[in-house]
Amino acid sequence: MRRIAGDLSTDRSNGSAAAASLRQDRSVSIIAKFRGVGLDLLALLWPTTCVSCGDADRECCLPCRVELRRSAPPLQPEIGAPCFVRGAYEGPLRAVLVAFKHGGRTGLGRELGAQLRVPLAAALTRCRGPAAPVIVAAPSRRSSTRRRGYRHVDLLVSSALRGQGVRVLRIAALRAARGRRSQVGLSADERARNARRVRVRASRRAVLRGREVVLVDDVITTGATALACRDALEAAGANVVAVVALCHARRRDTREASGRPAGPPRVVG
Repeated sequence: MRRIAGDLSTDRSNGSAAAASLRQDRSVSIIAKFRGVGLDLLALLWPTTCVSCGDADRECCLPCRVELRRSAPPLQPEIGAPCFVRGAYEGPLRAVLVAFKHGGRTGLGRELGAQLRVPLAAALTRCRGPAAPVIVAAPSRRSSTRRRGYRHVDLLVSSALRGQGVRVLRIAALRAARGRRSQVGLSADERARNARRVRVRASRRAVLRGREVVLVDDVITTGATALACRDALEAAGANVVAVVALCHARRRDTREASGRPAGPPRVVG
């Protein structure tokens, strides 16, 4: 992946080419094999347990990695915008994401990035313009970023694109506004109000104008955050073609921000 900065008005790559690059079936390299041997040796020297099943092995053991990598088309939950998600917020995918996001296990970003490529490729096929698609990560609150020490969604996107030869423009276009709090535990209406506390950075407005954007987050629940981010980006002149996430978390007896009942996710394919 080449990270393109500055004026891309002469760039002729499009979303279909980017998606095709992400879908390429690459053989396991010798370097990757040596990396696996190295991780096995580290597990012997510094024993650890799998974040998903608890077995003594690597951070994510082989059976759980096999489960994570099980081939399946992305889900498409109904949130009021085109949305592509790798899978449900459960099992190894949930455990690995929680460890990565809240447990400081940044080494798991490689595995999660590989999972993010599936819905990201599906979303990029919707980009039809001549210029490279723009990828924007959903923002975290400053307090959350300080506590973690890293922007977890940015790391996921970097991992998903690494080595894929995809021509895209990544822009840190969004920021969480003052007063925004965690969405965890909020009702659907509270989520919608809280999610509106998101802003487009003034310095990014010019480059967003007229561009096709894919918005990326880690988890989609009611879709309130994604829709608020979409609205902010489109108010700045962008065309948000799709939302991408790793997981879809269902809420019991919840309603979408639009007031419609939350529908079950469709399978794309």
